[in-house]
Amino acid sequence: MFRPLLLLIPFLLFGHVLQSAAQDADGRVKENTEGTEFFESRIRPLLVKHCYECHSEAEGQKNGGLLLDRSSGWLNGGDSGQTVVPGDVNGSLLIQAVRHASDDLQMPPEEKLDEADIRLLERWIQMGAPGPAVDPGDTQFSTLGDQDLIFQKAASHWAFQPIRQVDPPTAGDPEWNQHPVDRFVFAKLAEQNLMPSKSASVHVLQRRLAYDLTGLPPAADSSQNLDELTETLLQSPHFGEHLARLWLDVVRYADTANVSVPATRPAVPTYYPYAFTYRDYIIRSFNSGKPYDQFLKEQLAADLMGHTDGDPDQAALGFIAVTPFLTNPHDFADDVIDTVSRGLMGLSVACARCHDHKFEPIPTADYYSLHGVFSSITKPDPDDFEQYPIIEGIPATSEQQEDFQAQEAAIQKKITAAEKSGKLIGARRKQSEIIRQSQMATLVTFHPGAPTRAIVVHERSKPVTPQIFLRGEPDTRGDRVPRRFLKLLDPDQKPFPGDNSGRLALAEHIVSPDNPLTARVFVNRIWGMLMGSYLVDTPSDFGLQGSSPSHPELLDWLAADFMNHGWSVRHLIRTIVSSRTYRQTSQSRADAAADPENQLYHRANLKRLSIEQLRDSVLDLSGQLDRRTLGRSEPLWGPEATSRRAVYGLIDRIVTDPTLRAFDFPTPTASADRRTENIVPQQSLFAMNSEFITQQSRHLTNHLLPETQETREDKIALLYRHIYRRSVTPAEQTRITKFLDLLERRRVDPYPLIAQSLMISNEFLYVE
Repeated sequence: MFRPLLLLIPFLLFGHVLQSAAQDADGRVKENTEGTEFFESRIRPLLVKHCYECHSEAEGQKNGGLLLDRSSGWLNGGDSGQTVVPGDVNGSLLIQAVRHASDDLQMPPEEKLDEADIRLLERWIQMGAPGPAVDPGDTQFSTLGDQDLIFQKAASHWAFQPIRQVDPPTAGDPEWNQHPVDRFVFAKLAEQNLMPSKSASVHVLQRRLAYDLTGLPPAADSSQNLDELTETLLQSPHFGEHLARLWLDVVRYADTANVSVPATRPAVPTYYPYAFTYRDYIIRSFNSGKPYDQFLKEQLAADLMGHTDGDPDQAALGFIAVTPFLTNPHDFADDVIDTVSRGLMGLSVACARCHDHKFEPIPTADYYSLHGVFSSITKPDPDDFEQYPIIEGIPATSEQQEDFQAQEAAIQKKITAAEKSGKLIGARRKQSEIIRQSQMATLVTFHPGAPTRAIVVHERSKPVTPQIFLRGEPDTRGDRVPRRFLKLLDPDQKPFPGDNSGRLALAEHIVSPDNPLTARVFVNRIWGMLMGSYLVDTPSDFGLQGSSPSHPELLDWLAADFMNHGWSVRHLIRTIVSSRTYRQTSQSRADAAADPENQLYHRANLKRLSIEQLRDSVLDLSGQLDRRTLGRSEPLWGPEATSRRAVYGLIDRIVTDPTLRAFDFPTPTASADRRTENIVPQQSLFAMNSEFITQQSRHLTNHLLPETQETREDKIALLYRHIYRRSVTPAEQTRITKFLDLLERRRVDPYPLIAQSLMISNEFLYVE
């Protein structure tokens, strides 16, 4: 007869659970005095002691996507799902974790909670998991990674909107109404009641154009007008060399991987013997006027576009193959995803490797869709030389070929002997492998008689169907996802073809006119190179955390014009440098306080020479610059240093060149968004004391100042015209004459010192 009453008890208990866990409209737990008191007195101290370090806003930690300082945190749960199910002790992940019931789910990880603490948590959940007295609810921190909310924000974000065909506004000044770029800039200045600056002198503009388009000093005497000079520089073979350096920063180019060959003393880098063919591909592409969209597609999928056999454009795949990572395939895929997304589209997709992106509309599933693309290819070992196809390169002489073959045969003899002996050295490594990876790789990398091969990747026989790695762990797999493009840019997310990796389909999405990012990102990079600052101050981050454009309409006009003219890089550069905005003087103005950082371009920016431009300029002025283009990488400094342009210098990922590092050369372990401009003592020490600078100063004076020169004044004037491309002033002449008097009394040849002082001055090191 008690049966009906007993049946009611579970319903009454369940009603208590519902009442305890009831929430109001904004998701906060309704007031429950008894439950709140229990939480504050018994549960919160337990969570503070054992959990808040990793799961609270106060500590700035949301490990696994879980917060335990609010009801919505444990009710919504983290990456593993709902953490607490009110009233269901055994069904709550929190209890499973604190019981250490599974090897995969143990919290706290260091040691198991006392049984009394576990019983307290169980009792709390039985009560309906009541929340704190003051529940913070949803905050900016707690919603990090909420992809639904992030996608809502992305819907109105400027960078994700289609590129607009914008009509330039009418400028109030007739001279500034002739060029579209000037009309946009003038309109922004007018909003702040500012006027642009006057044009720089022809001398200044000739130097500016020469460095911006070729990275070298201007010709000694040019009678061309500025438009004619621009065309001459754009057609120069040095144009491609200079622009290539910008691109090499973006694609983290180096001639080695990020590891050395084990068991070699001294350590030998793991060379990519044919990385230089990728660098040469870039130079040839810019010099030939290759459209930028084709340029990108070839770097992702040259082999799938028919570039095979001896085609030099196979080397475009160096974009993928010249990676820092040698062994771990997941790090390799992650590196390429990061380079593609940040370098080409200004998106930090790689942040979604372990969890949904906390700030950007990039779910983890999208990351693994791209991971599947790059997991569907293989990269031959750097020392597996025959896996890299022979392509046309700089012809070697018969003597060079014979010498290479002789040295190759000698090293191969060592390898064969080591294979027969089976000798192991170091960490039980085969001696034959070490000889091949060190001695043979060094020979193949540097010897001019070695065959030229393209550094490539290969398709797997069967493409990978990717699986999500839970928390980024390859051993813990989640759902399968198709290989496809980002949901942000392709809402339909049609899967890529099933018969190949999908690299070509990916490339076509990236360069599609419907993709609003690719053209904007590249236009912004070129603008920054030419103008000394960017329209978008975060060149590799156009996402929700990036900077807004200073001139959004100008950015869109340039991007649309760029695509409308066949993605022509020369057209884009010609458009910018022909503007009055580009040709302004860089002199500061007292009346421009409204634009202290020159974000509105009321004047030109002063730009410091990069270390490559400085080195190449000094060699050029001394008459020692070897202007041959393309070819193998060579050392930049020391007794065996090349006198060719710095773009042909060897870049080692393990031992970064200290001189390059002192002048802000970016580390080639990841895509670089820009060059910084720090001023450190090492720069002055290099300029004043380096053997390279002093040696080139002697070469310069020996080459420039013949014995028959009649007067000291003539020699000084000649040095000024040669180095600064201008006449010496009377004050400079007087000052240097006094310096000459001092040195000649000491019987020191003064002219190399004068040449050196001119080449390390601010007038030389900065482009007005």
